[in-house]
Amino acid sequence: MIQCRTEQDTGMPCSGDTRIDLETGKESISVDRLSRRHNRPATCTTFIRDKTGVFHPCAQSRIRNIPPLAIGFLDLANSGDFAANVFNQVPVPAYVVALMAIGATIALVMSFVAFWDAKRSCSNIKLLRKERKLLEESSGEHRVELDINHRDLGTETFDRAGVEIAMGIGAFLISIGTYMAVGGANRAVWFASNLLSGYVGNALPALYGVLNAGWSVYVWTRAQTQAKAARSHLDDGVVKTVFLRRVKTVQEHAILTAVVCLVSGALSMVTPTQWWPYPVLLVCGLAFIYGTWAYKTHIGYERPLFTESYLLDKEYLVPQLCTLQTVKTAMLVKTDAWDHLNLGNLSMSDLIRFMTNCDLFGQFCLHLLNESCLGPRLIVGAASSVTLDESSFSVFEQEDRMTEIHRVARCCIERYGMRQVRLRERYLLGALGCHLTNQRMNEKHG
Repeated sequence: MIQCRTEQDTGMPCSGDTRIDLETGKESISVDRLSRRHNRPATCTTFIRDKTGVFHPCAQSRIRNIPPLAIGFLDLANSGDFAANVFNQVPVPAYVVALMAIGATIALVMSFVAFWDAKRSCSNIKLLRKERKLLEESSGEHRVELDINHRDLGTETFDRAGVEIAMGIGAFLISIGTYMAVGGANRAVWFASNLLSGYVGNALPALYGVLNAGWSVYVWTRAQTQAKAARSHLDDGVVKTVFLRRVKTVQEHAILTAVVCLVSGALSMVTPTQWWPYPVLLVCGLAFIYGTWAYKTHIGYERPLFTESYLLDKEYLVPQLCTLQTVKTAMLVKTDAWDHLNLGNLSMSDLIRFMTNCDLFGQFCLHLLNESCLGPRLIVGAASSVTLDESSFSVFEQEDRMTEIHRVARCCIERYGMRQVRLRERYLLGALGCHLTNQRMNEKHG
């Protein structure tokens, strides 16, 4: 039995998300009541089978706005011309040639990493624009969803694709200019090298740094507005504490990003003629790595596309977050969260709801489909694709296969549980912030 503190202890209602009863005094609340109240449809996911018979998720149906940690090294890569600028002499010493080759190669490799992730980000941008169009054309109230979409679209454009394209082009030009610097004895080559590895290579990242700093100011201001709304509309308790902690993290990241972009952008334009900016650029590069790590581990999230009718309000989000906190605590503190949460006693429908609300439904389906003893029961003939929702699993209840089902579910929870719960918590906290801001605005103008 998952238990949550009573309303008197937390200052908020506690509720279930998996139809596991959560004791709130004398009352027991199940997820069905919340689901019906908010008309939330069951998860529906499509998988395709490759030539080897292994199933994979079909087309991208989720927004994943978490860049790889390698992107954090882009700022350092743009300093790969340090040897060409610091040891700007003819003839070029052998050790300087070696340093130039190393710096140029790192910059070149990082430029391709940047272009690779920028392509992934552009795919997200296309999905987000399509999602926004559907939300604007559909009937009903979608202010919260549109606000989430706006934030995700801005993040992908300014904090990811834009930065990667600008710094990727800069790193590519810097690498070419640094390679050319090896032949610096030729006056024309020396001049072209200085242009590419200096002013031309650094101009685009410096210019974009100003734009990105402006976006960071907007993110900080937006988070501040959400914090004010939370202080006036959320009761004291665990959700309010976690929400304000996230706001603080977002604001700190925004400040760090703005400072790094402005300082490194300005100093990079000085490096063609001066050596002293490089120690400062080293600090900026390390700060950029830390900022990427902080975003990846504390801010970024994954979410499903808004293709179905969701109602994201406080009555839904707060109980969801309360339950996720309980599950996360069990995973952190207990050696065996499965037994502690008493998940082995769940029926098929309850288990599916639990996996869905912990954002584990996709992995759970994938494991079942690729299980030799369970997968065939979900597949019609030799079909190359299969679409699964909650009703697809009723066959297992009829055949009394819950022992095998629980084994697969336990494996998914142990392998992916903590990561997915954290990602879902970040997404729901972001959605809660959008809802609270919208509620505060309605009260102001209502």
